[in-house]
Order: sequence, then C-alpha cells, then structure tokens
Amino acid sequence: MKSNNKLFFGFCLLTFYLVGISKAYSQVINLTFPKDNQVIQRDDNDEAIFKVSGKISDESQHLVTLSILKNGSPFYRQTTASSEFTFQPLLNAGKFDYTFILTIDENIEIKKVSHVAVGDVYLIYGQSNALGLGGIDTYRPAENPWMRFFSVANYENGDSQWVMPYRTSIWPGTGAMELQKFLCERYNYPVGVIVASVGGADIKSLNKRNDFNPTDINTDYGKLLLQTIFTGVKDQLKYIIFRHGETDANYQLESELYPIEFEKLYNNLVKDFPNLVKIFNGQINILTTSNKKAGFLRDYQRRTKYLFTKVTPFSTVGTQGYDGLHYNLNGYSQTAFELSRIIGREVYHDNLNEQIYSPDIKNVRWDGQKFILTFDESMEMRFPNDTTINNTRWSISDIIYIDGKNNLVRSGEAFQNKIFLYVNDTLNNFKKMSYLPNAYGNFGTNFYDGLHFKNKFGMRAFSFDEMDIIKESQGLSLNAKITTNNFVELNWTGDISKNYQIKRSEDNINFTNIAEVRSSTFVDNNTIFGKKYYYQVVLLENSEIKSNSYGINLNCLFDLSIERFPEVEYLESKTSILGIFTLLAFQKIDLRAQSYVNLEPGFDAKLGSDFNVDIGGCINN
Repeated sequence: MKSNNKLFFGFCLLTFYLVGISKAYSQVINLTFPKDNQVIQRDDNDEAIFKVSGKISDESQHLVTLSILKNGSPFYRQTTASSEFTFQPLLNAGKFDYTFILTIDENIEIKKVSHVAVGDVYLIYGQSNALGLGGIDTYRPAENPWMRFFSVANYENGDSQWVMPYRTSIWPGTGAMELQKFLCERYNYPVGVIVASVGGADIKSLNKRNDFNPTDINTDYGKLLLQTIFTGVKDQLKYIIFRHGETDANYQLESELYPIEFEKLYNNLVKDFPNLVKIFNGQINILTTSNKKAGFLRDYQRRTKYLFTKVTPFSTVGTQGYDGLHYNLNGYSQTAFELSRIIGREVYHDNLNEQIYSPDIKNVRWDGQKFILTFDESMEMRFPNDTTINNTRWSISDIIYIDGKNNLVRSGEAFQNKIFLYVNDTLNNFKKMSYLPNAYGNFGTNFYDGLHFKNKFGMRAFSFDEMDIIKESQGLSLNAKITTNNFVELNWTGDISKNYQIKRSEDNINFTNIAEVRSSTFVDNNTIFGKKYYYQVVLLENSEIKSNSYGINLNCLFDLSIERFPEVEYLESKTSILGIFTLLAFQKIDLRAQSYVNLEPGFDAKLGSDFNVDIGGCINN
C-alpha cells in the first residue's frame, strides 16, 4: 500500500511537470527561430546574425536563455529577464554545425533545432529549365551534409522545412543539385537553394506582383515571396538564378514585349529583396518553333548586363543533351558547372580566367574586304571549322545572317578577340548581322546542334541579333584596357599602314593630342592613379574618320607600388598596394585593396595628414 502511494505521488509529480512545460511553451508567442537544417546567408565578413525574438505573454518573472552549440561545443549563451526577448548571436560562416536551444527558467526547454549552417542561399526562378529534371529518376544527390533544400508544403500556414537532399526523398531538380555540388566542393561553404520555378510560365505571370498584397498565393510572384519569408532570412538574400524565356520565345508579340516585362520583374525583385547583389540570367537556347523575333529575345537577354547593374547573363546555346526544349542530366550538369565558375568568380572571388564567361559581341565592322567581329577584349576566340554532326554538314555560312540572309559567308578565321569573315562577293548596302538562327528544326524530330563561336575554354558565344554593321568610313572602333603595370593600352580597328592621332581628355570635352602612331595599338604610360581618362583616335589623312571617345577609370588596378604621393584622395587595388611615399600635412588618402596594404619603410605621414586603410574589393570599378 505504501509502495502504491509512492507510485501515485510520482505520477502526480510527472503530470505536474509536463503541464508546467506545456504552460511555459504556450506562454511564448511571436517566436522567431531558425529551422532544422537551415542555411543562413553570410555577409561580406563571412558572418551572420540570426535574430531570435519572442514574448512571454504572462506578467510573471521568467529567465529566458538562448544557448548555441558549434560543432557540439558551447559557443554562445545569453540570458534575459525581460518579457520581450531578443538575441542576436554572431555566427561564423563555413562548415560549422550549429544547434540552437531556447529555455525558460533554465530547465524548461522551449525550442531546439540542429544542423543550422551559415553559407549562401540561392533563389531559383523561371521555367522548368531553371530547376532541371533531366535524369531525376536515376539521380542520387551527393552525400554532402552542406547541401540544403527549402521545401514548402503549405503556403497558407507556412508549413515548410529545410532538408539535406541525400537524407530524404524531397529534392530540387538535378540542375539545382549539381550546382550545389560544384559550389560546395570547391568553395567549402554550405549552400541552400529555394526553388520557385514554374514550368511553362510566361514572364507576365512570373512578374505579376499584387501591390496591395505582394504575398498573394494566387500569383507565382506571391509564392516566391512567401517561400523566402518562411525561411526567416528574406531580407538577407543576395543571389537569384533566373532561367527563363522559352515560352515567350515561341510567340512574336511576347518576344517583342519581353524587355518591358523583364524590367518589371527586375524592379520587383530589387524592391522586395533589399540586400540583392546579383541576378544570374540565362540566355535561352534555339527553339524549334518558327518565330522571327526569337533571336530578338535572346539578344535582349545578352544585353541585360548593360541595362541592369545587378545582372550577369550566361549563355546556354551549344549545351550538350539538348532535345529542343529541355536537357538530359549531362546537359544540366554542364550548365551547373559553367555557372558555378561564374558564381565562383563573382561571389567567392575566385581568381578564375575570364574565359569562363560566354564571349559577348562588341561590334561588327566592314573594312572593305571582310567583316570584323570584335568580342570582349579578354577573349581568345576560336573559329569553327566545317563539320558533320548527326549526318548534317555545317559550315560558317549556315550561322551568319546578313540582312536576314545566310549562305553569304564563305570562310573565316580568328585572331585574339576577333573573328574575321570573308564573303563570296562584294556586298553593298548591307546594314545588319545576326549570329545563329531564330529557330531550327521540328520539336521531337530534330533541333539545332550545329556550329558555334567559342573561346579557348570552349565557352559558346552569346547569340546576337540585328547587330549594326559599321563601315570603316563611318568611324574607327576603339577599345582600351589597363595593363598589368597599370598603363592604358588602346587598340582600334584600322589599317596599320596609316597614321593615327591619339587624343586624350579628362572631361570628355577638351581633348589634347598626346601621340601620333602608325599602328592599331598605343600604350599611354603618362597616367595618374585614380583618374578617369577619355581617349579618341583620328585618322590623320582624313580627320572625319575617327573613333568615339572611350572612357577608362584608373581605379581598381593590380598590385600597385606607390613611390610618390598619387595626387588623389582615394585609391583601390584588385590585389595589393605597396606604399613607400610621403604624406604631407593637410594631405589625405584612403587606400583599399582586396588582399593587403603594405606600408614599407619610406612611407611617412606627416603631422596633420590623414590616411585610412581598408581591406576589401574595389567599389569604384
């Protein structure tokens, strides 16, 4: 009997304890807390703050404690007696496994989550190719615990979760997982993806934002916003991958209106994601539907980097495994790898060769004997030889259209960043050139698998449409770049047997003659750090043949070695700065370099001078 009383008493105590836990849990309202397996977006200092907050509804006194473990060891602990609590722990980015534990009165556990990580989150938007499902039936995700996927089960109540794909059957597409794999393996950061792609959606439906209710679940854009809100880090999101255009490229009117609709989408994204840094925008492949404006749409996608400061385009033409609309696993993996290199250079500051980008056309010129196609100055172009692919013979004449007609080019060659095209007969009154057809083939039967202009890394050039052809009598095409020793190198299209006058200005109005050369290149070694110069080249024997002015900023240089005061107040470098100059009274300078600033003996800052040193990438490039 006595023993039974003890059992009854013990049962009562247990019941009281459980009720106490339930009561304490119900007292915490408006709780913000990370989710299991969450990826939190890191900042530029490789850190992140996740704001944990809430409120205890009753008026009694409670102690609220947030404890965080880092790889299983104590990392953070803070306690407050306030009924409204806020904790802002500073977390380190990298392969660190965080556990968050929230307790009341020290022994009552309210909330616990594990496997929280700090890295990079990518929002994927667009059509089905943005996600990529090729090979999904046999695909197995890499067994990498730092690859995470955010999945929403119910948009109305916010039921959602972060998962590790290899531990669950909840996956994004193969393209998204391949991108995560390449980024995680090379850069050693956790990578999370949020997928809001909608198969077959035109751009009007993707940019339709209900201004009275932006998170309207009846719109694709509203669902996109809701997904990012459910993660708890919407306002920290920095990167969007946008791959879209196939639906709109099937119809002429939609193709013509695409620029207007894309701008709407861009403005919406900039408005709703205040920390947005970059949108990686894919140029679509050649479709099989006949539409004379499909090339126009692709050309606009190519030009988005010039129209919007936060956009970097990438090309998908020439990707393997193409069926006229989608790709097999090899195709999605190829695009993921190529995009991972671009992201590596722009997000992770990987010092990769610029050949990782798709070559972009700058201008097309006719010099009286041949067409000269000039691509980005850093490119090393390769000319495609005639070849047979899938029993079809392809040549350069098939892919170049002059005023809408192909089969006019007979041969060509590549030299540095230029491709020269020779025609069968002398052409007259030509105006426009396009590269690659608007459409090709019949869906389900055949599709374009012909030639492409490539650089030395095999990256296919962006297709372009209706590019103006410049005749030599209309002017000279001038380009400029900063050399490794920080001089300005000019090059232009011209006859090297003729003499040219080099002009320079600091205001783009008043130009001064600085040299006369018989060449198509010139190096200006009389420049000052931090200044912007404008150049113009004029043919001496005919001053009407001249280039437009070309501006170049002597900021964001390489490995600066400064032996005298540079006469500017701000100077930055892509790598390092070595300073051995004297700063006099009342002189001021700010130095910024990506790697380091080294002030060697010989550097002196006199009384009354002012100097500042920052480590970080260029901001005025």
